[in-house]
Amino acid sequence: MFGTEWPRLHHAWQAIAAFQRTLVSDPKKVPFDRWLAGDATALGAAAQRGYALFIGKAGCVQCHGGPLLSDQAFHALGVPRHAQAGGNPLVQITARWQNLQRGVAEAQYKTSDDDLGLAYLTRNPADAGRFRTPSLRELRYTAPYMHNGVFATLRDVVDFFDRGGGESPNKAPQLRPLGLSLAEKQDLVAFLESLSMDQPLLLAPPRVPESMPLTDGGKNAHPR
Repeated sequence: MFGTEWPRLHHAWQAIAAFQRTLVSDPKKVPFDRWLAGDATALGAAAQRGYALFIGKAGCVQCHGGPLLSDQAFHALGVPRHAQAGGNPLVQITARWQNLQRGVAEAQYKTSDDDLGLAYLTRNPADAGRFRTPSLRELRYTAPYMHNGVFATLRDVVDFFDRGGGESPNKAPQLRPLGLSLAEKQDLVAFLESLSMDQPLLLAPPRVPESMPLTDGGKNAHPR
């Protein structure tokens, strides 16, 4: 595929990215898109009230705007640690090994297993905990949520933002307590669910060649 006998990790990243670019919602199958196109029956009353909250009181549109419902910027939300992070030694070891491999100072990776987000790339402490705003497309089918999968449901996510997010020294200024009522939270979830297609985007597994060993001149075989 890449014209080389020995595939490298960056080739895998390129292949995955090429595949991901083919995963596009069909607007004819997305209730919100049909509603925007003029189908007044595409969104129920609860979802329409949720949309009003999304662009108004809840302020979601500040970061979740445009066709992808993402500003493509990086924000620190103070997302809480996943429960497994504190009780599973393998998770802790893996997280700290990741920090070591990404060049985090030894004193820091030995005492912290936090995911530093954008700071891995910029080396700027002000970017610690900042993550790119995800698209809200097809989120009905992509639980769990947040960068570490800490929230199991969309209602959990709404509750988190209603509280004004979590604690972070670099917390985004857009976050503030919202004071949403129970009914408003339900309406907001109804709207968020309308951003996905009526059925999940499922693809048939592609036909690929049989697995073959990699060899170095016939001396050694390296199974892949």
